[in-house]
Amino acid sequence: MNSFGRLVGFAFLCVSSLAAAQTAKVSSVLDMSEFVEDWQISKQFTIDVANAMPAELYDFKPNPAEMTFGEQMVHIAASNVYRFNEITGIKMPFALDRDKPLPSDKQSALKMLDQSFDYVIAVLPQITPEQLKHTWHIASWKGRPDPDGRAMIMNMFVHTAHHRAQCEVYLRVKGITPPTYTF
Repeated sequence: MNSFGRLVGFAFLCVSSLAAAQTAKVSSVLDMSEFVEDWQISKQFTIDVANAMPAELYDFKPNPAEMTFGEQMVHIAASNVYRFNEITGIKMPFALDRDKPLPSDKQSALKMLDQSFDYVIAVLPQITPEQLKHTWHIASWKGRPDPDGRAMIMNMFVHTAHHRAQCEVYLRVKGITPPTYTF
C-alpha cells in the first residue's frame, strides 16, 4: 500500500473511531476526576492570561463592539457560575444581577475568576445523573437542540476557552505576549 493509501486508511480509522465514540452510549456519570483536572488547568491558564494584562489596561477593547478585557474576564466567571448553578442549584459564590454590571477592574476580575473556577471544580463531582439528563431551553442556542446537563458542561468549557482566547488577542494588540498555552 502506498503512502496515500495508508493516509486514507488512517483517516478512515480516525473518523470511524470518532463516530463510534460519539454514538456509543456514554455512562450516566462523567469521569469527574479527569474533567475536574481539565477545569483546574483551565483555571490556571485563564488566571495567567488575566494576570498578563496590566491593571490600567483592563478597560481596553480593540473596537467599540467588543467587551473590555476586564468585562471578558468577568463574563467568563459569571457565565460559569450562572450555568453550573442552573445545573446543580448549589449556591453561587457571588451574586449575579442582570441589572447591575459586575466590577471589571483587575482585582475584582481575578477574585471572581478564582471563585468561579473553585465553584465549578467543587460542584462537578456533585452533579447527579439526573442533572446530566435534564434539558433546558436556551433561546440564544439558535438552531440547536435544547441542551442537557452534559452539553451545558461541555459548552461552558468551550465558552471559557473562547473568551480567554479573545483576551489573548487583546494582549497581543497591546504588544503583550500571552502566556504559553497550557493543557
